[in-house]
Amino acid sequence: MASSGWKRLIPVVTAVGCAAVTSIPAPAQPEHAARAAIAARKLRGGGGWQGNADARRGVQRWDIDVTRADDDSLAGRVTVAGSPLVQSGTLRGVIDGRRVEGSITDEAGNHVATFVGTVTPSGIQGTYQDRTGEVGRWTWDGQLPR
Repeated sequence: MASSGWKRLIPVVTAVGCAAVTSIPAPAQPEHAARAAIAARKLRGGGGWQGNADARRGVQRWDIDVTRADDDSLAGRVTVAGSPLVQSGTLRGVIDGRRVEGSITDEAGNHVATFVGTVTPSGIQGTYQDRTGEVGRWTWDGQLPR
């Protein structure tokens, strides 16, 4: 990962009479093992997700408009049709080699879901878990961004 000139801090609780919160530098993060499988800066597309437990609800549709930064992090917008949890929100994540992972928050900043996936020659697919505990699968439809 490219050095950004700052170090992430990890809170540490110590017990000396009473608990105090201190910050120490986080261990150095290793360089990416592989180049991101998607080199495009702008990722626009969509797909579907479906919970494992409730097939009656059908596939929910999503669209994203995100930007990939030099460190392979992702940030942008997501819109969702048919979800009781979110209609639009923020997507933050990372592409590390062929692995994609991240989270979605709603307009108020509340956690909606986390997701992981894999980029393959035929598309992107993975799993998610939403804030209610529902687990399911998601897919990217159409052409992969290059």
